[in-house]
Amino acid sequence: MGGINSAINSTRQSLTAYSGALAVVQENIANAATPSYARQRVSLASIIVPGAAAPQGVEIEGVTALRSELLDKQVVLGKQRLGGLEKKSEFFALVEPTFRVDGENSLADSLDGFFQSAQALSVSPSDLNLRRSFRAAADGFAATARGAFQDLSARQADLDTEARATVSRINALAEEIAQLSSQRSADPKVSNSAVNTRLQQTLEELGGLVDVSTQRQQDGSLAVLTGGTPLVVGNRVRPLTLSNGPNGLRVSDHNGVDITSLLQDQGGRLGGILEARNNILPNLLGEVNRLVKGVADQVNEQLAQGTDLTGAPGQPLFQYTASYLDGSGRTAGTAGSATPASPTVQVDFTNGLSGTITATLDSFLVGGAPPSAVQAGDRIQIRLTSADGSIDQTLQTAALNGGETAAELATRLNDQIALTPSLAGLVSFSDAGGSLKAVLSDQAGQGFDLAVSTNRPGFTTGLEPGGTLGGQSAEEIAAALNAQVALDQNLTAAGVRFSAVGGEVRVDGDRPFQFTATDSDPDATGFASGLAGVNQQAGGALAASTIFVDIPLAAIAAGGANNPAGGENILAVAALEARRALDGQTFSDFYAGLVNDVGTASDNVNFQVQTQRELAASAENLRDSYSAVDINEEAVQLLQFEQGYSAMLRVMQTLGQLTDEVLNLIR
Repeated sequence: MGGINSAINSTRQSLTAYSGALAVVQENIANAATPSYARQRVSLASIIVPGAAAPQGVEIEGVTALRSELLDKQVVLGKQRLGGLEKKSEFFALVEPTFRVDGENSLADSLDGFFQSAQALSVSPSDLNLRRSFRAAADGFAATARGAFQDLSARQADLDTEARATVSRINALAEEIAQLSSQRSADPKVSNSAVNTRLQQTLEELGGLVDVSTQRQQDGSLAVLTGGTPLVVGNRVRPLTLSNGPNGLRVSDHNGVDITSLLQDQGGRLGGILEARNNILPNLLGEVNRLVKGVADQVNEQLAQGTDLTGAPGQPLFQYTASYLDGSGRTAGTAGSATPASPTVQVDFTNGLSGTITATLDSFLVGGAPPSAVQAGDRIQIRLTSADGSIDQTLQTAALNGGETAAELATRLNDQIALTPSLAGLVSFSDAGGSLKAVLSDQAGQGFDLAVSTNRPGFTTGLEPGGTLGGQSAEEIAAALNAQVALDQNLTAAGVRFSAVGGEVRVDGDRPFQFTATDSDPDATGFASGLAGVNQQAGGALAASTIFVDIPLAAIAAGGANNPAGGENILAVAALEARRALDGQTFSDFYAGLVNDVGTASDNVNFQVQTQRELAASAENLRDSYSAVDINEEAVQLLQFEQGYSAMLRVMQTLGQLTDEVLNLIR
């Protein structure tokens, strides 16, 4: 009986093994059409019992999925690249209608209509109907400009909304990946097929949304990274966060580190959103600003040179609100050596623009030491010569009483300046910690050479070394920065400009951008540009605020300076259409180039989408050729395992009969 019982146990274990193998084959067949499913193979092995003369049946040694980690990663990468390209293709499809070269309400049509109406008015400048048509054409251009900007702004809002939804979905997928990772069994005999299939499907969806890479940890758990930072580590999720500020959309990792630039360079739908929102769209808005501002400024300037029907100077036809940032102006130097080192202003442009400019400015002149050995009858003589040579004045104090302090000497010198009209309000002297200080006021637009002498060698003022007296006025700071902008084609094209308004430095541009200004004051003279700081915003929606100024018909300055009833000035307005005013192009050519750039970029992206779709499909086909279910192959496996199961079942039946016969003999 012992031999029969042993055979029964061996057969039962074999039946269990074949039953499990059949279940795996059935699972393969059932999932033949399941995306990302990898067929499984069962490994059977003999059961070896120590001391037994023969194997004790068979058992399932392991269930292995024919899954290639390399091929799976290639599929994810293909979806990642395709996701970013498809998003940019969708974006261009939405903005292309805004940039048309023909059709009613296009910028090109309204621009042509405006200049044509000016040409018509020049033929009969007193015709009120033509003047009315000219005003209507101007109003139409302004309205079309606002509409174009508003269309692009709507796309911006759409991108913001989609970005929030995309980041939310990314974090949800990360949660699912963490849960799936924790559900995987480490037992090789247990099938992880369902978990692994869903895990791969989730990774592929995640790859379509954002840059993804995976790493298998030493403990077998999975780490998922995006933008080089962990998103999932084992069963722990480190979610992304999205913020929307004046510098565009920013994505941060769980530590608050900004990874925006890494994501928008690597593809995925989120990368496409960030590229469109933070780079492409600001550039388009900036180009629209440049065109509208160019037309508005030049038309207004030309109208100002003519006269209306009453003989009055021309009035502006367009009005817009510029977006800018004001600095607080500079502060006077308060300490330093006799000839301080020159201060500098460095401006770094980011988020919409890239580039760095550095402007070097004249230095202040501060006395190196307090006045000494002042005796009765001593005099001070100071010669001030302007940089352009237009001012050359010598100041001389009356005889001193002896023992005067720096403050008292400054008062004596300022008294002499007050008597010199060419210097009054431009140069002043003061006490800087017991030393004389000479400062050029904000109203002065140039520097002065300073030469100081006294009537007696023992008497010193501290200013004797002389030097350049630098006036760091807002005008001079702006001019120095503009000179550097002119050397940078990228900044010039973006319309970046510095100006001085009310003693403050102003920065503006035709497109939004962020900048960081850094003041350098080596000898601590107290210099400050007023722009210093981190993450300041400038530039803005100029075109969105452009309006037509509803001036009376008679106020249109069609006539020349000496001929109010003439049409020479409005003819000059019409001639602006042919002037190469923007990057060496006419307004129409500039806009046509912009339309062409948008169309070309759209065509290029669409071509890349088609190419990437084929590559992504090839990656999937290659992966499926290795791991997908082959029904014919599974049919063979099914037949083999069914035969094995049937054979073991017959053995079990035979053993049962033998057992019954043995028991009958015993009875």
